[in-house]
Amino acid sequence: MEWHTILGSIVIVYFLLVLIFHKVFPEIHYQWDSIDTNKTQFPENFTWGVATAAHQIEGGNNNNWTEFEIRENKELSGDACDHWNRWASDHDLLTELGVDSYRFSIEWSRIEPQEGAWDESAIRVYSAMIDSLIAKGIEPMITLHHFSHPAWFEEKGGFYRRENISYFTNYCAKIFPYFCDRVKKWCTVNEPDVFAIMGYHMGMFPPGKRSPFKAIRVMKNVMVAHGDVYHQLKQLQPNAYIGLAKNVTIFDPYRRWNLLHWLTTFALNYIWNGAIISALKNGRMYGTSVKHVKCSADFIGLNYYTHVLTSPFLPQTTEIDLPARKHEIVTEFGYPMYAEGLERAVKWLEKLNIPIEITENGVADANDELRPKHLKRHLWIIAKLIRQGSDIRSYYHWSLMDNFEWAEGYTMRFGLYRVDYSNQSRTIRKSGQAYQKVIAHHKQQNPN
Repeated sequence: MEWHTILGSIVIVYFLLVLIFHKVFPEIHYQWDSIDTNKTQFPENFTWGVATAAHQIEGGNNNNWTEFEIRENKELSGDACDHWNRWASDHDLLTELGVDSYRFSIEWSRIEPQEGAWDESAIRVYSAMIDSLIAKGIEPMITLHHFSHPAWFEEKGGFYRRENISYFTNYCAKIFPYFCDRVKKWCTVNEPDVFAIMGYHMGMFPPGKRSPFKAIRVMKNVMVAHGDVYHQLKQLQPNAYIGLAKNVTIFDPYRRWNLLHWLTTFALNYIWNGAIISALKNGRMYGTSVKHVKCSADFIGLNYYTHVLTSPFLPQTTEIDLPARKHEIVTEFGYPMYAEGLERAVKWLEKLNIPIEITENGVADANDELRPKHLKRHLWIIAKLIRQGSDIRSYYHWSLMDNFEWAEGYTMRFGLYRVDYSNQSRTIRKSGQAYQKVIAHHKQQNPN
């Protein structure tokens, strides 16, 4: 066979593969100008909520993140929103919005500031928070690990060392009995993918490592920890509703006719999304067995924000704007608004055959110009999916108020309420009022 025949065959195979990928994996885009996103309908028992995380709002913490902030000369979280002292008045904001549920996290470093030393006074504060929510008719959803943990745990190697998982399970077993009589909904861990990749590959979260192999190891260990905690807590309270919050970032090829972009996309979609889905569905992750992780979730929490246009030269930082399609709106965080990706993310997670809770969805928008549109587009997608048969039980907007946005510090404002950090005042934004109206409209359609 002559060389030009071989070359021609390669070219034909190349374009056939690209054509197949192009058809089998479409990138959905709606004509939003022709869609009335105000026309939505939700089931009577649909849960409306907002979400926060302890380190981002409480203030006064001493954990792996505060040490990382100092060591890496990052913006300090400091007092954050001073929620630890202002939580009672912040709960009034939840009532003002009209939400049914509030997802928040417990700060492990407050509960066990030193190894084996338990702070009962901190436990009492969290208990008072729970009582306050219940008294207001707001159901708590607790996250046990949302990126932050004690400094002593980090010094031992954190989740990088498999033998350290027992410290996390001990903390969960300690705290759970205090609250499980009043709290049914639990997230064991928040975003194992983001925690591992940002902390151990991209170096933007503690401990600031830059190794893809370490990131994969940590992600697997966090999932093993989730499985351990799930089975442990179910033994303590079989009726508890326990899952984890999974970030689903959709990776799409930057050039849809470039095979290398497609191959990069497949690899990233598996590393970021497929591996965790495989662990929960099949008990296998990155080619190894994690049997006890199989079926270790009563629900899957979906945190959705965007898609990423991918090539082999994808930047290894979030400090620059990511590529976007010409028609897409780029958010202040540097990624595009892509509500259609929520639909695709739900379709992926439906492989698990368990209920889906939208545990996070929001946008950084200091001037509140994009957030109302962002909110309504994503709610329109959710209503459409429910109408088509998807088992989506809730929507928790990120976030109740502006807060400390991890590596980005205070520059990114995600709140339905604006926070003036000079005096800690909270002011509802027009997007907060829009969400308030959506909830009120739903409740009028479905009176108790």
